[in-house]
Amino acid sequence: MSFAARPDWRSPLPIAQRLAYAAYDQPGRFLLPPQALVAGRVEGGSPLRLDIVQQDRGNALARYSILSLAFAADFGLDPARRAAFELGQRVQLAPLPVEGGWLRLNAVQALDLPPALDELLPLDAASLSAMNLAVRLDSAGTDLFVAALQRGLLAVGASAWLRVRGVAERAPLSLAFDPAALLAAVRGLSGGADEIDAALLRQRLIDAPQLLGLGLPERSGEVPASVLADAVLDRIAARLAAPKPSPADAAPGVRLVFDPAAMASGRVQWNLADALLAPRLLILEADPLGPLRTLPAGELHDAVVRRFDARALASGWRSLSVRANLPERRIGVMTSQVDVQVPARPPARMTTLKASAPLAASDKPVALDLRLSPSEPLAYQWQTSAVVLSDGRAETLKGPLRSGEREHLLVGPDDFGLRLLPVEAEPAFLQQADIEVECFGTRKGKPWSARGPLDAARPALAFAVPFDVDDAQIRALARARDGGAQRPMAPQPADGLRLDAFSFDGSGSRELALSCEFDDDARQCAIEIAPEDGIDDPLRRKRLSFTRARPQQDWGWLALSPFRSGYRWRWNAQAPWSPVLQPDAPLRLRSSQAALAATAG
Repeated sequence: MSFAARPDWRSPLPIAQRLAYAAYDQPGRFLLPPQALVAGRVEGGSPLRLDIVQQDRGNALARYSILSLAFAADFGLDPARRAAFELGQRVQLAPLPVEGGWLRLNAVQALDLPPALDELLPLDAASLSAMNLAVRLDSAGTDLFVAALQRGLLAVGASAWLRVRGVAERAPLSLAFDPAALLAAVRGLSGGADEIDAALLRQRLIDAPQLLGLGLPERSGEVPASVLADAVLDRIAARLAAPKPSPADAAPGVRLVFDPAAMASGRVQWNLADALLAPRLLILEADPLGPLRTLPAGELHDAVVRRFDARALASGWRSLSVRANLPERRIGVMTSQVDVQVPARPPARMTTLKASAPLAASDKPVALDLRLSPSEPLAYQWQTSAVVLSDGRAETLKGPLRSGEREHLLVGPDDFGLRLLPVEAEPAFLQQADIEVECFGTRKGKPWSARGPLDAARPALAFAVPFDVDDAQIRALARARDGGAQRPMAPQPADGLRLDAFSFDGSGSRELALSCEFDDDARQCAIEIAPEDGIDDPLRRKRLSFTRARPQQDWGWLALSPFRSGYRWRWNAQAPWSPVLQPDAPLRLRSSQAALAATAG
C-alpha cells in the first residue's frame, strides 16, 4: 500500500504554536491539521437547517424533522505559511485530509434542547474542508428545538473530534507481548472497563511499560521513552482499539476502546520499524452558528426552518428519510440513486418491498414511504448505484450492500462502487485564475481520464474514479483571469486535493542572488527591494547594503501568487521602482549607478 501524501506522525514541524506533519515520501511537503471548525454554508445560505416533514395518517398528523449542521474546516494556511517563511522554514504547506469524526454540543440541557442532541453526534466528511451532521428528531424533539430557536441559540457551542490517519511513529525495535495480558492490564488501570484514557495509557507506556505485559528488548533504552510510547500507542489504535471521544462528564480528550475479540491469549510480535497507517483524533472547537448569532430570534427561526408535506398513508406506514452527504459536482457520474429493499416477513407480509431515491446535489431529504405490517420493526437493505461513462457507453457501478434499521439514511462517498475524490480551490485564488483539473490513469489497459473546471462560481468538484483505474493521478492548470498567463501543477497521486496559489509553479519561497561591482570610489551602497506585489507594504520591503568587503547578498521572499512571483528594486526612496524582474537570473549592480541615481534624485 502506498502511503504517499499521508501525514507522518514521526515528523512534526512546529509552526507558530501549531504542528504540521511531513507528507510521507514527499520531501519538503508538510500537512497542516485544521485549527477550528466554523459554520459552513448549505443551500439557502444557512449552516443550520431544520427540515420538518409532516404527514396525514388519517386520524392524526404525524411529523418528524431532520436537523442538519454544516461545518467548514479552517486550516489557517496563509498565516502559517508566512510564519514558516519568517522562521526560515522553506516548506510547502497543504491541508491534512480529515475522514470524519464526532461533535458534542454544549449547553444542550441549559437551553432545553432535545435529548437526542446531548449525545455524541457523528460528523461526516463530504470533502476536504466540508463536514456535515444530520440528526432525525421525533415530533417532541422537533417542538423542543423550534422553541429553542424562538428563544435564541447564542449560547450554543461545540467540541469536535476529527479522525485522521497517518503513518505511525516508528522505532528500530521489536515488541513481543500477550494481548490478553495487555487487556487485563488495561482493565486494571480503568476499573474493569475495556476502554481507557489515551493520555493515561501513553503515560504508563512511558513510565512503566513492563506493567502492561509488554516485552521490550534491552536496547529499548536507546530510544526516547516518548517515541517508543507513541510507536506502541499508534499500533494499538490501528490493530486492537478504536480511538473515541471522551465521555460528556470528562474534559475533552480521547479514549481507546479495546476489542476483546482481537485480544485472545497468545504471543504477538510487532516490528515497530514497519510503516502502517494509524488513526488519531484531533480535538477542536466548533462554531455551529456562525453568522446566525447576529440574527434576532424571529429571523433565526425563519432562516433555519423549512417545512415539507408527505403524502398520507394507511396503517402500517413507515417513512425512511434519505439524505445525501456528497460533493455537489460529481465529474464522470451521469446519475446516481439508492435502492432500498425490505425482505418479505410471512405471514404478515408476503412480498418484498422495493423503493428508490435519486441522490441529487440538494440538501433536502427525500422520504421513501414503506408499507409494512403494523407491528413490524423497520429493517432493510440498501445499495447505491451510479451510472458512469466508460469508452463512450453508460456503465452502472453498484456500491456495497448494507443493512439499516434507522429511520434516517445518510448516504456518503464511501457507499459507492467507486472513489469520489474531492478537489476544491481557495475562493481567494479563484478571483485571480480559473483552473482546469484532470484526473487520469489506466483502466482495463486503456487510458482513462476525466476533466472539470473550477472557477469563482464552481469552486469544488469530485472525480468519480472506478476502483479498477490504475496509477490514478491529478494535474491542474491555472489560467490568470487577467492576461491569460498559465501556471501548471505537477501531477500528484489521486487523492483529495485543495488548490490555492501555492499549488502552482511560481508561488512560494523564492531566492535571489545579488552582487554589486564597485567601479568607483564608493565604499558602500544600498538598495531597497520588494516582491512585485509588495512595494506598498513596508513589512515586505527590505533594505540591502553592499560593501567592498561584502559585495554579494542573498535575498528571499514569499511569492503569494504564481502570476506575481517577481520582484522590483530601487536605489533609494526617491528613485523610481524598477520594472518587474523575474528571479531566474542574478541581479548585478554597479556602485556608479547608485551615484547617478542620487544625482538624478
